[in-house]
Amino acid sequence: MRHYEIDRYSRTSTLFGFDPRVKLACVVSLVVVTALLRSLEAVVIVLAFSIILLLSSRVPLRHVWKGLAIALPFIIAPPIALFLTSGPIPALTMAFRILASVLILTAMVTTTPLFDVIKTLSWYRMPRLLISLIMFTYRFIFVLLDEMERMKMARIARGHTGRGSLLSREVFRTLSYTIGMIFVRSHKRAVNMYDALLSRGYTGEVRTGEWMKVKGRDAALAAIFFLVGSLSVLTQVGLINWTLLV
Repeated sequence: MRHYEIDRYSRTSTLFGFDPRVKLACVVSLVVVTALLRSLEAVVIVLAFSIILLLSSRVPLRHVWKGLAIALPFIIAPPIALFLTSGPIPALTMAFRILASVLILTAMVTTTPLFDVIKTLSWYRMPRLLISLIMFTYRFIFVLLDEMERMKMARIARGHTGRGSLLSREVFRTLSYTIGMIFVRSHKRAVNMYDALLSRGYTGEVRTGEWMKVKGRDAALAAIFFLVGSLSVLTQVGLINWTLLV
């Protein structure tokens, strides 16, 4: 069964060939800088760069939107609360700041295969337990979705129409049984998958067939991120006034 995988188009992206360690360092650094910005002009610089980065990555916009939709409540809710207390400019600045950070992180995870990201986290000495939790949680989502789809097909094959109200006792009982069986069957599949990994020598360390090596284009990418971050910081502190330049 086909599901939404965030790294589906990573190998066809223009950003695929870059070293994931450099990409992760650049992305995290720029996100941290963006979180500290309070000037609307400075945030717009980062937002424009994040949009250009995603458009140049050749990842389909529909695929990007699916990932962005998950973070949409976090992009909308805080600015609305700030708008009610501080006005439109601070609210717009916060919205752009959150959106820019999400787009930069989206560019990272959509253009880098999952196992390369995990291997990079391991290279940065993230605890092995956390890395395993990230990997297995991501994969368990698809196991859970598969079991949900199987249970749905089984109910349809037995004549279940799915109609009725949650206040109905029979409908509520059917949903309860279905949810319980989904978790039971998903857990069983997950245990089988883990046993299969152990039988193949899995020790908690992620290994891939590709060697990570920093090249000249990685230095160029880091320089671009540094330039964008520097422009935003200089704009924030007032050393660059875009109004005067225009």
